[in-house]
Amino acid sequence: MAGVKGRSGTNKGKDKPWADALRLVVFRDDEMGKRRLLAIAEKCAAAAMGGDMQAIKEIGDRLDGKPAQEANITVTRISANELGDDELADIATGGGEGITEAPVDPSQLN
Repeated sequence: MAGVKGRSGTNKGKDKPWADALRLVVFRDDEMGKRRLLAIAEKCAAAAMGGDMQAIKEIGDRLDGKPAQEANITVTRISANELGDDELADIATGGGEGITEAPVDPSQLN
């Protein structure tokens, strides 16, 4: 299915009724004339000062950004000359770790 020219596959430009409703509510003034969003931020800060780790994390994520996730990948390069017939057969047939099919007899590959 072709997309609309000039629009990515994201949700840009689509209705977001929940976000719209929240914006309407939090930007209103409360009974004391203070913005509700400010009151919510003050409660979050107070919770963080009281030791609430979730509030501390939320403030850190909003002010400093979420920490980058680390990915550990080990890459081992091996020449085909260093592999045995069984290992080469596993590669050729898609066998190896994570495969639950019965192994193919290497003698059947020729």
